[in-house]
Amino acid sequence: MYRLTGSVGQGGRNAHDDVVLVQKQLNKNAHIASAIGAVPETGIMDEATLRAILSFQRSVVRLGSPDGRVDPHGRTWRMLLGDQPQATNVAFVQLSGENGNFYLYEPQDRVWGTPATIQSIKNVAAVLRPHGFEIAIGDISFQQGGKMAPHGSHRRGTDVDIRPVRADGRRAPVTITDPNYSHARTKLVVEALHAEPNLKLILFNDSKMTGVRYWEGHHNHLHVRFEE
Repeated sequence: MYRLTGSVGQGGRNAHDDVVLVQKQLNKNAHIASAIGAVPETGIMDEATLRAILSFQRSVVRLGSPDGRVDPHGRTWRMLLGDQPQATNVAFVQLSGENGNFYLYEPQDRVWGTPATIQSIKNVAAVLRPHGFEIAIGDISFQQGGKMAPHGSHRRGTDVDIRPVRADGRRAPVTITDPNYSHARTKLVVEALHAEPNLKLILFNDSKMTGVRYWEGHHNHLHVRFEE
């Protein structure tokens, strides 16, 4: 399924099936590189696909001089597949701590992040303490980074899932269509996140919420990405 037989992109062979594979992986990774956007999975190497490859290479692969090409055994293809270990020279730290005004709803082996990201989470939780509710933290990354199913992201220690806030204060899931969903409290979370200089983007599907971007599948959590 994931066997790339030739190069795709600028100067590549651009065989139809190879282009489709790259387009599919670009779409799976679109929300971790904000400038990508969805590309049609046509098998045609067009300008939209080239722009997406370049964007992925700049923001995720961190190539100083992106070449716009995905090679079968190259770093760009490996990172599109999510098989690359953490692509950072900063050791991850684990989010933990009682009385931090947050709780974890995923196992502790999935909540490792960069020091800056972990500190940003704690900062946001502390800001929200006077409002009388906790924030619920889900997946961040594994200790060594790398692919974290079922996500296309959560590899670099800078992506954090946060549950929307419930009106009843229970430690339980909630979606934006649930009567127990609190738009007002979740808005406070979004505002506290935007006060963090380290914030890059928030994906969340409450159409009445400012400061977030719609992305399919984000009715039951905020996907927060920090700069570092």
